[in-house]
Amino acid sequence: MKRITLLVVMWCAACSFGDEPKRDIAYDTKHERDVLDFWPAVAKDGPAPLFVWFHGGGFQTGDKSEFEKKRSAMLEAYQDAGFAVASCNYPLLSEGIDHLEIARHCARAIQFLRSQSKDWKIDPDRTVCGGASAGAIISEYLAYQSDYAVFDSDDKVARMSSRPNAVVSLWQPWRTKEIIIPLMDAGEAPVFLYSNAPPKDKIHPPWAAKIVYEKAQKLGVPTSLYGGDRNQLPQVDAGTTWLNLSVEFCQKHLDRSSSRELQ
Repeated sequence: MKRITLLVVMWCAACSFGDEPKRDIAYDTKHERDVLDFWPAVAKDGPAPLFVWFHGGGFQTGDKSEFEKKRSAMLEAYQDAGFAVASCNYPLLSEGIDHLEIARHCARAIQFLRSQSKDWKIDPDRTVCGGASAGAIISEYLAYQSDYAVFDSDDKVARMSSRPNAVVSLWQPWRTKEIIIPLMDAGEAPVFLYSNAPPKDKIHPPWAAKIVYEKAQKLGVPTSLYGGDRNQLPQVDAGTTWLNLSVEFCQKHLDRSSSRELQ
């Protein structure tokens, strides 16, 4: 009986091992902060959609570990919805690295994740980028800037697309008008926006989220915008949360994107 129990325990451990997060995986060798954490999808029915998080911090502070520690509800919500999840570090504004170079590193993270799609059981054509503050700018920049892929490269990772199929942007920062709005065009990635910043917040003014929403609407890009009790942005209906709405938004538009590709 003891032997049977031991075998069952060993078998269960072996089955659950594959669901453990992979931590501090290098997505490039150019900088020590080019690392990410990855949580495999719980569902095993096929390639899973992927949610990729970029932390905030004004491009000067922050760490990928904050997603698991401070946004555990978000991690759990996307996992429960069948997503694989990744949280990425990136170089900060130091050592002569500027915003454009940071974006290139973040693009490489997306390309690396897509290059692992077979081994990590993720669907490269159903990728969401999300972030708060600086992470929101990064996610939108990758979605609306020209693709960083080099399709004739000898490097498998470099051949992958760097553009997400949908974006989740939280606490949109003040530089949005100059950085993101000029990049947006028709037919690009759907964007979900949420901010509970008060109107007097100079770093995350609610108008910054509103102008992304208005530009997306003008272009015919699918978009949703919600605020909290500290501002006048559209409020979430009773009985749900902005987090649940963000998951539903991504599921809806990723499914549409996949259908278009199959046609």
